[in-house]
Amino acid sequence: MDPNSRMNDLLKFLSKTLHPLGYQIRPRNGLTFLKVPALETRENADNVGAIRTLMQTAVPVLPEGDLNSIHIVLRTCLRQHRNINPRPRLTGKDPFENGYRCVRSLIRSINHALSTAPHLKIHLTILDDRSEAAAVEILKSIAAEGRGGFDLHTTEQAGQGASLYQAFAECRAKDTLIYCVEDDYLHEMDGIYRLWEFYTSMAAQTGGHIVLYPQEHTQLYSKHYPSYIVQGADRHWRSIRHATHTFMTHGNVLNRYWCFFENVKYVGNKKKRRAGSETKTTDRLFTKIPGFSPLKPCAVHLQYEELLPPFYHWEKLWDENAADAPSRIFSAKTV
Repeated sequence: MDPNSRMNDLLKFLSKTLHPLGYQIRPRNGLTFLKVPALETRENADNVGAIRTLMQTAVPVLPEGDLNSIHIVLRTCLRQHRNINPRPRLTGKDPFENGYRCVRSLIRSINHALSTAPHLKIHLTILDDRSEAAAVEILKSIAAEGRGGFDLHTTEQAGQGASLYQAFAECRAKDTLIYCVEDDYLHEMDGIYRLWEFYTSMAAQTGGHIVLYPQEHTQLYSKHYPSYIVQGADRHWRSIRHATHTFMTHGNVLNRYWCFFENVKYVGNKKKRRAGSETKTTDRLFTKIPGFSPLKPCAVHLQYEELLPPFYHWEKLWDENAADAPSRIFSAKTV
């Protein structure tokens, strides 16, 4: 065990021992999340309780695990007869064009992060669920524009649930930050960098790991619940108690709480899909560790208007990620 890990364990032990006596060991310049008894009902415990619990034992030592490496798992499925909602996309384009531009935005964001933080390491894995042959070749050409390493392989089993399960299963053994994302998230140029920046900043101040969802969901403004607001380097972040299966955390978190991930294999299963829903799987993380989303998004789920955060204008970013790969290339009959 390295010296930092031993010191971390010692300080946590001392903090827990002294807490019942009214004392707390925490960073001199650390964050203080005050208790609001009237708001801390059983219903809201997930959103505010996990943060305060972490801060009760917060120590000025980084949590275990490599925080300067990110393994990104991009789940793709670009084929004609994919089982998707036939409702027209917000952009007016088909899923192939949407997928192309979203993937390209991710690569640009990776490159920006590597340029801004030269010591950061990023590896991209494209976990593809039987996209058309032409689409796979384009995915490879887009990924090749990235400055980090990448690999592309086909999922062991077809289907959304199988893809999710394999992504999380492969990540749980990795000593890196993990960012699992789908092919319909449009990333801001600085999105990956800002996610990493806030994660490492919070880890340094709290001594623990967190979960980051890259955007706010409009549901947060229709079903209001109390949140803590934290100031990041260039934007505010709010505590959350739910997200989709797209998020950033650490591989150690996946491994420790693997029981929360196992049932994602039922996503898309008509008989057991409720068992695979976020509320039954990954949202349970927020009872254990804090979750945050940025008020100014790092990436957005580019499907329908109601999935976008408030006041978000996607058109400029959409245009920036256009290139010489028209939709007809993706939809060409290749199989």
